[in-house]
Amino acid sequence: MQRKDEVFDYKNLVVGNAYSKNEALVTANVRPLNNNKEITGITSFNNCIVLFVTLDKSGKESSHKYNDIFLDNGKKFHWESQNKNTIETPHMRKIFTGETVILFVRTHEKIKSSSQPFIYIGRLSYIEHNGNKPVQVLYDVLDYQKKPNKALSAIYAWEKIDTLDIDNKLPEILKKEKLSYQGRVADVKKKKVIELYAMNKAIEHYEQQGFEVLDTSSNSPYDLECHKNDTIRRVEVKGTTTEGSAVYVTSNEVASACSDECETDLYIVNNINIFLQEDGNYYADGGSVNIIKNWKPEEKFLEATVYRYHLSKK
Repeated sequence: MQRKDEVFDYKNLVVGNAYSKNEALVTANVRPLNNNKEITGITSFNNCIVLFVTLDKSGKESSHKYNDIFLDNGKKFHWESQNKNTIETPHMRKIFTGETVILFVRTHEKIKSSSQPFIYIGRLSYIEHNGNKPVQVLYDVLDYQKKPNKALSAIYAWEKIDTLDIDNKLPEILKKEKLSYQGRVADVKKKKVIELYAMNKAIEHYEQQGFEVLDTSSNSPYDLECHKNDTIRRVEVKGTTTEGSAVYVTSNEVASACSDECETDLYIVNNINIFLQEDGNYYADGGSVNIIKNWKPEEKFLEATVYRYHLSKK
């Protein structure tokens, strides 16, 4: 029997619980996996379409960095199909005509080389779509939990830094949602929580090393200035919910680190977990630290992502 002929009994699944792909299949009373590649990101069953989504795609090729993200504190979900899909692809047409969509999500594929399970999000309801190859789809999360457990809370609140910046070239549906009042407020809150969490961890680290630490982030192109005896060390602090394979730095931050005025460390807190609280605010937890001592950013490791265009220049 092919997957499209099987009935995926999602009523056996519990929202917020963790499942491997195989555990999800067995719990839903369908055949176990024949191999790890049999069930990919989207699979059509007789009674529904099942999505398995990994949010953090920082280790993927740029063509596969799909904009999959929760909006409105978890009440909506923006999903991009694979690049080969069009609005005429059979399973896409099913989605547009109201087929039940079931969603499993994990933040990271692996943590410390260990594969991570998926969290069962529940049913999705189609709202609208846009584009082709990939197709962008906006859903309502029908089984949204007002009081999510810790795993669900982290997934509802997770955001990659690219989508926190509306100036980036985001898909139209996602841009529209994030330009709404609720979207703007949520983004500001998340960025602030991530920044403060990373800053506090950095301050604690350097104080434990015996430094007197000054917060210079509001008036200098570096975040911390650390003093110990006759030693002065500058620190650029970055926080991210991704695995931290790349971080965003400004031209001023690069220039400061490359100058001979003072040695600079790049202090990165990656894999930060952001949790949504009942009052609508966020808090951060976890993460791992990567410190690049005496950071001198080389041009070959820098990628231009934004330019300032002058209409006229004398």
